This record gives sequence, structure tokens and C-alpha cells, in this order.
Amino acid sequence: MALIAVFAAFIGALAQIPPIFVVGAVPFAMQMIGVLLAPMVLGSLRAGAACTLYVVVGVLGMPIFAGQRGGPGVLLSASGGYLIAFIPASFIAGAVATAVLRRRPRKPLLIVWLYVVALVSLAVIYLGGIVGQMINVSLSLSASLAVNAPLFALDLVKAAFAVVLAIAILTAYPRLLPAVRHR
Repeated sequence: MALIAVFAAFIGALAQIPPIFVVGAVPFAMQMIGVLLAPMVLGSLRAGAACTLYVVVGVLGMPIFAGQRGGPGVLLSASGGYLIAFIPASFIAGAVATAVLRRRPRKPLLIVWLYVVALVSLAVIYLGGIVGQMINVSLSLSASLAVNAPLFALDLVKAAFAVVLAIAILTAYPRLLPAVRHR
């Protein structure tokens, strides 16, 4: 439970760093690092619970989303689809991360596999974000893709940073690694 609360708070704290810029009403915020890191370190259930806790607390009115926003109205904004997608992305990417970490790949392969985990998470998040923009702000698919292209490119850098953090955390706290399944 403590890890779930700590990661939800960590994501919320990262969201409080002022956005570097805004693209199409979507702030380029740092919370994505925490959202990408959680599945790599916590696995599916705990990462999903941490992201769910973060979103629920924000929807209930705590101003923990990017730009110090909170409340249910945020889900109807241009960034609402991303926030909702944090939840399934964490569950899905966490399951992939657990499968990878159970195999205990050597460090060079671990870096590659954890980056794949981050890409899975980003794919789910961006799918939710694009659909949310199409629904909430009536963007066409092509307009939403155009708005999201620069954000996605920069999120690939955040994904690399999340992988570095994940390896450091898992090295420092090997008890966080999932148990190896014997065949």
C-alpha cells in the first residue's frame, strides 16, 4: 500500500513542475515520467492502483494534475483522455514489465526491454489522449495526430529517463523484482 501511495504522490509532485510548453491545450508536463516508471518498478496491479489513485484524487478536486488543476471537468478537457489512459496503460505495461523482469535479462537487454515497456505504455496513453481530443475538443484524427507528434517525440526522451530510473531503483531495491517462475 505504501508503494502505491508513494508513486501516486510522486506522479502528482511531477505534475506540479510547471509545463515547459503547451501544445494544442495539452501541457508538456513531467508526470509522464512517473506514469512510465510505475509499471517498470511496481508491476501491473500496484502501478495500476497508483495511477488510479492519482487520477481519482485529482478528479475529486485535489489540484494535482498539470497546471495545478483538479476536478471532474479536467477529464472533459484536451488532456482528459491521457489522464484516463494512465490507468489501463499502467496495468498493461506493468504486466509486460513483470514478464520481462521475471526472465532476469542481462543489463543491455534489460534496457531495451524496459524501453519496450515504456513504448507500450505510451501507445496506450496516446491512444486515449487522441480519442479524448477527438471527443472532448472535436479535433479530427489528423489534427490530433499533428498536435501529438511533437509531444510523442519528447515523451520518447522521458521514456529513456524512466528506464534509467527504473534500473537504478531495481538495482538499489532488488526486493521489488518479481519472483522468478520456475518451469
